[in-house]
Amino acid sequence: MISIGRGRIGRIALSASAACLLLTGISIGAAGSSGATTKYQKTLACEVTDTGGINDKSFNASAYLGLKQAAKVAPKYIKTEVQSTPSNGTESTYVTELGSFVSQHCSIIITVGFLMSDATWNAAQKNKTDHFAQVDNGNASPGKDGIAVPPYTGTAKNILGLTYQTQQDAFLGGYEAAAYAVAHNAAAPKVATYGGQQFSSVTYYMDGFYDGVQYYNTKMKPKAPVAVLGWNEKTQKGTFIGSFTDQTTAASDTTAFLNQGVTTVFPVAGSDGLGTTAAVNTWNKAHSLKANVEWVDTDGCVNDATDCNLFLNSVTKGVTASVKAAVLEQATGKFAGADYIGTLKNGGAAFIEDHGTMGKANSAATLAAIATLTTGIENGTIKIPVGGK
Repeated sequence: MISIGRGRIGRIALSASAACLLLTGISIGAAGSSGATTKYQKTLACEVTDTGGINDKSFNASAYLGLKQAAKVAPKYIKTEVQSTPSNGTESTYVTELGSFVSQHCSIIITVGFLMSDATWNAAQKNKTDHFAQVDNGNASPGKDGIAVPPYTGTAKNILGLTYQTQQDAFLGGYEAAAYAVAHNAAAPKVATYGGQQFSSVTYYMDGFYDGVQYYNTKMKPKAPVAVLGWNEKTQKGTFIGSFTDQTTAASDTTAFLNQGVTTVFPVAGSDGLGTTAAVNTWNKAHSLKANVEWVDTDGCVNDATDCNLFLNSVTKGVTASVKAAVLEQATGKFAGADYIGTLKNGGAAFIEDHGTMGKANSAATLAAIATLTTGIENGTIKIPVGGK
């Protein structure tokens, strides 16, 4: 396990006042909705994946699904390309791949993940007639904590930032994990979460999960409070693998959590999560106290169907829908530099009750509580802190 404190925290623009999915006049689902009357222009939509690759069953794959869904709306006009960054991707790798797409005259270039924020910003500044959309990054200069050269400031008219308030649905996941822990190990209930690397796009999930557990402890007052291993929202210290592609370490860390009595593990680490599912599968075959997993970014029962019975729920972000919308806005000539902010209220963050064995283990009372909490988050009566504030 790598236990670290505050590291380089990503720059995600968040706003509670976002009433529509895309700000500055851009609206998700609007492009292409008028059928035959919609005018499209020839569009080449290109994606550079993060280190997890196109088959990570997480946010790289879901971003590419967004491209493919957009292409299905207007197949005569929209084409797609993808380049998967190797697991040892570096800044120079991102620069090379972005440069390749610029030279191919891609109409819109989608970059996936915080690691590409600097390379994306620099490419956008050097090629101001080209359009970029970046998943898990807001439309803002990398600033002094990044490596953008020169140190640009402000926002860019040719970048669409795609961000998500995932602390909201992760809060629900934390509450549900706590309820399961108390129901199955009341004497010493424990849950755990860990991250791939310490970026805000990762820790916002972990913050919400932690706070959901604390909310359960406060409201339900179990005989033994539910403990959270792997993360502390207040101190911003916890467990990180160090990459999003090390399933061996993920499995080892997961087993360590399970040995301490954890009943739910929430991996916020892309394909590292497959190491967690492997470890939990092995554990459950040998122990009477069964453990489960909360999947991240996408619906686990869809993207990792073979492990569906392990998933208590899935804590997701609307990557597919937002990428699809970005491509369709480009194809209809409506692209504008802005920020997308996904929330529970607008569907950009979604909590999914999975239908496998563990998903069905949730009590009716827990499901009712989740519905009430969802309403509270959506109407603003429940506020979820992030970043140790």
